Amino acid sequence: MDHAQHLDPSLAQLNAALIVRRCLIDGELDDRELRARTEAGLLVRVIRGCYLDRGLWDGLYEEQRLLARTLAVARAGRAGRGDEPQLVFSHLSAAVLWGLPLYGLKRSSPQRVHLLTPPERPGRSRGAVIRHSEPYGGDDVTTVAGLRVTTLDRTVRDLARLATPELALGCADRALRLILGGPHYTEMEPIERWRESQLRLLDERPGARGIRRAHRIIELADPRADSLAESVSRLQLVRLRVPFDFQVAVVGLNGKAYRMDFEFVGQSCFGEMEVVPRKVV
Repeated sequence: MDHAQHLDPSLAQLNAALIVRRCLIDGELDDRELRARTEAGLLVRVIRGCYLDRGLWDGLYEEQRLLARTLAVARAGRAGRGDEPQLVFSHLSAAVLWGLPLYGLKRSSPQRVHLLTPPERPGRSRGAVIRHSEPYGGDDVTTVAGLRVTTLDRTVRDLARLATPELALGCADRALRLILGGPHYTEMEPIERWRESQLRLLDERPGARGIRRAHRIIELADPRADSLAESVSRLQLVRLRVPFDFQVAVVGLNGKAYRMDFEFVGQSCFGEMEVVPRKVV
């Protein structure tokens, strides 16, 4: 099954816009023209052998740039030898293919493309690619946009272990919302079942890095978060040990029902997140 319903709308545009050197046919751009256009600032080299129009590149957020790099690796075959199995994208690359929000990525430190490789064939991390030599099974891999990628569950667990807490929780909240469905999932039993299953899978790898951190992220994951801002705010409130309830139903003076993001327990006040559209810097 190809999970096309979760795709970032920019994926198809980026994939079509990539200029892949080894895919060019006679009469198209040659190496000299590619070099000249790059030196003139008309093209940007996404990875070695792959280019994108400068105007399009400059308008991308960093997670979209990572998506472009991920697609470029898939298109150009820059990840490894020709005799290895089809690539499995993981971690941050899996997150951008699933359309999960990535908090805190900075243009000053471009993100590399992440691949999952079996321990018996680890390969080397080099250039635009980071390889994670970790065990995985058929249940850990699915297909998105024709590319092999770690499942939402596996992606959440990997990020919960290795990414910053803010980024990991934002991805976990959005992924759990995709898994369970519904903008305000109120049945707690399915959420608890999901948490228990993910914690059990984490505990099957006692020596892996970041297991304790991942436990905390999985325990905090909540599909009711409407935005990344809510996810990060919830994490900060937990860190500050501020008692709160999340997504609380409130009846106003006019008798209408409202839903508030946070109720601060014992304070007779509520908190509501307002998401301001970000600008490309």
